[in-house]
Amino acid sequence: MTGIFGTVIRFVAVSTLALAAGCGYRLVGATSNLPEHLSRLHVAPLVNQSGKAELDQRLTEEVTQEWVRRGRFQLVDSAEKADAVLSGSVASVISTPVRFDDQGRANEYQLTVITDIQLVDRSGPAPIVLWHDARFMRSVSYQVDVSAEDYFDREVEAIDRLSRDFARALVVSVLEGF
Repeated sequence: MTGIFGTVIRFVAVSTLALAAGCGYRLVGATSNLPEHLSRLHVAPLVNQSGKAELDQRLTEEVTQEWVRRGRFQLVDSAEKADAVLSGSVASVISTPVRFDDQGRANEYQLTVITDIQLVDRSGPAPIVLWHDARFMRSVSYQVDVSAEDYFDREVEAIDRLSRDFARALVVSVLEGF
């Protein structure tokens, strides 16, 4: 009975693995729909059209670091050295109160950044847009104590969290094409 039981268990395990392999599941951000010949990427500094000081720099820094973590490209310091260029602009930043205390003062805000981003293949005779999102956006909520003096500190923390989330989501979207 142990031999038959062991065989049944092995059959079930192998069948389960075969089904899982063929079902289309994969790790998010682990694959790429980008052409294989692209190896050098330049992340151009985002242009700030939002009026929110330094946000463009923070987003550019986090996007660059996310590409480094992924290891898909060798990052280069100029578009002329790159096979592909990621560029865009910060179109707007919106801070909206979403929760209020008993006196009607806002104690939670939602910070939203809206960008226009594209990835261009520069390896051929003419540039080809591989990926473009004219309204790529991310949001984060943060709480503030209306009587405290740390309002701006909380917003800075929210910008840091937003920048990291923005970078991860952008790189996954570019790699997977959606």
